[in-house]
Amino acid sequence: MQSRLLTTLNAQASSTRDPVVWARSVCRAASHFARHGKTQDALTSIGVVRAQFGNELHPEVASWLMLAEGVLHFFQAQTREAYDRIRRAYGLAIALRTESALPSCAAWMAHVEFHDCAYEKMAAHLEEALTLAKPEDHQARARASLVLANAFQLAGTYPLARPWYEHARLNAAAEGDEATLSAMLYNVAAFRASNVRLDDAFGLEVGTEAHRAGMETASSVNFDFAIGTESLEFLSHMLRGLMLTVKRQYSDALELFAAIDVAKVPKGMLPPVHADQAWCQANLGNTVEAMALASVAAAGLSEKTEADDAAYVHCRVAQVAEHCQQSALAEKHRAAAATALVTHRRLQAEMLNRLQAIRTSS
Repeated sequence: MQSRLLTTLNAQASSTRDPVVWARSVCRAASHFARHGKTQDALTSIGVVRAQFGNELHPEVASWLMLAEGVLHFFQAQTREAYDRIRRAYGLAIALRTESALPSCAAWMAHVEFHDCAYEKMAAHLEEALTLAKPEDHQARARASLVLANAFQLAGTYPLARPWYEHARLNAAAEGDEATLSAMLYNVAAFRASNVRLDDAFGLEVGTEAHRAGMETASSVNFDFAIGTESLEFLSHMLRGLMLTVKRQYSDALELFAAIDVAKVPKGMLPPVHADQAWCQANLGNTVEAMALASVAAAGLSEKTEADDAAYVHCRVAQVAEHCQQSALAEKHRAAAATALVTHRRLQAEMLNRLQAIRTSS
């Protein structure tokens, strides 16, 4: 599928004589390539801009260029490097009054902060992006709306998330930004699946929600195939494997988990995957493999692990231990799971209060 956004950006770059307009279009194209997982194309676009300006970067160009580099880092799962570059872009936009870049820089700051659980900073940057972005600034408004929707869904309030997903969709569709539409479809599915997995692990009924999450996952996978997205492929495998685990299709789930290149996965995201694998192995009667994976999952938890991930991992490890007749171990992890779940619910309530205080112009 040909990207309408990329076609527009290429046309802008080729038709203008203004070097700043040209550079902004090429940098936005680089971000587009990065979000699709086309790393070499992104690097080529970034290199062309750097070669054109050398060491005398125009202030506006500097912000857009560093933003593109930060987005590229993020979609290579290099979160620290991404935040450093985007923060530099944001700082330059403020210091040099680069109004065209500031809303997008603020929106991407919020994006990285959301993934880093820095929710207070995220809320401040969301407010900045959503109050400063002009109606025609679809990139900034789509990204900020998507982050706000994600945060509302993480807080357990999909009805409040839904209108912001719609804002993200409308802004992305306005300029043919398929990468943002892809992210929106994935996130809707992933956050619903995250809620489903917790309920399933804690023995609650998940039939209807699991069915919805399954359909949303299929839509996300099909859309990514249609547009040729290659970025962060392991996320799709993890999501599909999780849904198969919930559906009790243990052998199929293990095949998907085996396809994940763990070298590309941030370590903090691995414990839930190992817990899923352990639970699958236990249900297939492979107790030795199950206990080994459960041990790896538990060992991977740390103080930085998100509370919902900790609750899920502890609960699955407890189930595996119980399945393997390790009652003392099961009791230990079941207690830890209950504590983590209480923490998660408290954090959800705090998140909701923080989000509802954000001022927007939408």
